[in-house]
Amino acid sequence: MSIQRLRQWFSIRNIGYVLIAVVLLIDLIIIQSPPWYVRLILGILLAASTMIPYIKRFTIPAMPVFGYLLSFYAVQFVATEHRPQHIFVNILPTLERILYGANLSEIISNHQHPVLDVLAWFPYGIVHFSLPFIFAAVLFVFGPPGSLDVFGLAFGWMNVLAVLTQFLFPNAAPWYEMTYGSAPADYSIHGEAGGLERIDKILGLDLYGSSFGHSPLVFGAFPSLHSADATFTMLFLFYLKRNMWPLCIMHVMWMWWATMYLTHHYLIDLVGGSMFAFSAFFIAKRYLPAVHPNYRTRLAYLGITKFSFGTLVRSIEHRDRTGHSKSNYNKEEHGLSHQHDDEEALLMKRDDDYARGEEDEYPLQSRPVSLVSGFSTSSSSAGPSSPRSNSLELVPPTK
Repeated sequence: MSIQRLRQWFSIRNIGYVLIAVVLLIDLIIIQSPPWYVRLILGILLAASTMIPYIKRFTIPAMPVFGYLLSFYAVQFVATEHRPQHIFVNILPTLERILYGANLSEIISNHQHPVLDVLAWFPYGIVHFSLPFIFAAVLFVFGPPGSLDVFGLAFGWMNVLAVLTQFLFPNAAPWYEMTYGSAPADYSIHGEAGGLERIDKILGLDLYGSSFGHSPLVFGAFPSLHSADATFTMLFLFYLKRNMWPLCIMHVMWMWWATMYLTHHYLIDLVGGSMFAFSAFFIAKRYLPAVHPNYRTRLAYLGITKFSFGTLVRSIEHRDRTGHSKSNYNKEEHGLSHQHDDEEALLMKRDDDYARGEEDEYPLQSRPVSLVSGFSTSSSSAGPSSPRSNSLELVPPTK
């Protein structure tokens, strides 16, 4: 076996998939409900999804996300004797007062109004759970091929590590201080909805009161996943559209205010969550493909100018072939006329080539840096006024 092949097998990405497989296996073993046979079927379905064409292009990068969701659910089944025996009640509010001069969450939550309740509930209770999936769809359609994979992997691992931190470093949220003061906490205490109880009254439902009462991770105040997810998603939005930075900052600040107003986090929790997000983004950034300012959809990166649902679906299998201009692709691989080619036929031809000649079953997995190295600018060989000065040329894959 060649050294190059060994490097591919022991790449950071492949090691990450092995680790997340271990996390998923441990979660499925720890979980006691549903029954074992349901968990077994779930595990088989997850494994099978990594071998189904098209579907595997989404489920493989999303495995860390599945690991995060299962880990968050599984921690409630860990026996009390195997959990950290001390739950920190005073450390976060004390640090809050030392660093910021006051308990900002308490100050903000003291000014209550039904309109403010709804304004806080919308980002905390709705946007937080839906925005990552909505943005993933936007990134798939409008981002460079390969960028969604990096988003899913980094987002999932960030949340896995955050949940592990919450489990190993249990901290009480502001609602606990308002209810129990500085009394010692234990794992028999159920979670509370805090300010979201007012939303239940407005809606006439027992939604958040019951759900937070059965929260699997009651003392998971630090770091804030609401802050981490919001910051991470906005960093990727900034990567995709730099001129959206005011919206990015406003969304994160909105989420910060909502979590403190609803007494679910201290400011230090929010800062900690954003630090997780920045760390994950800057690690993932080296694997992100460059964004071309003139390309509106992923099809443009594949040299397809005619947008249709069919070509969009077929482009799923070509996420590693980024940045190829249509003219370069035609001249170097097919010799077709770039003025009269049929884009759908071109993409179907790529499907055939991919099925017959692709060396790696999962190219992005074995060559993470190919996301960036697939781009080659011609600015060094052409003048500023040359039409090729900002073009992207095809770099043939190494066989």
